[in-house]
Amino acid sequence: MSKLSTIYPALITEVETIFTGKTRLHNPYTIEENPDLVRKNAWGIKVEDASKEDQEFCDLSLARQFTVVMLRQFVSLAGKENGFDAVTLALLEDQQSLAMLLHSPNEIGQEQIIDIINVTNISGIQELKTDEKKYLLCEVTFTITISELI
Repeated sequence: MSKLSTIYPALITEVETIFTGKTRLHNPYTIEENPDLVRKNAWGIKVEDASKEDQEFCDLSLARQFTVVMLRQFVSLAGKENGFDAVTLALLEDQQSLAMLLHSPNEIGQEQIIDIINVTNISGIQELKTDEKKYLLCEVTFTITISELI
């Protein structure tokens, strides 16, 4: 097994720890396929592309991208802008918590395995409409670089 077999479960555990009040999406790639009850206040992790990095002789170094998507249901009522602001602020806090977690490999207890961890994109807030429900969502994309002896 590769180092990724250690890193991925550790990453999931740490994200679950900071998002204790959230539900994990069954399918983060197609949010609409998740049940309404799950989407109400949820997160999910998408595994993105990897690229080969030139590091040292006899090492295979891969930089793998991951994206964590976070969403919260938004109920829009006329004259109740503070509800929208509260959901927006909660998502911004979610992004901040995640960015702090991804600050360095030792934050997720993998300093001996991960070469580099880098947040590469923190998205703005977006709206998602499904049937009669509305959600606000955002993403944090990061890269984990690991090297393995070949």
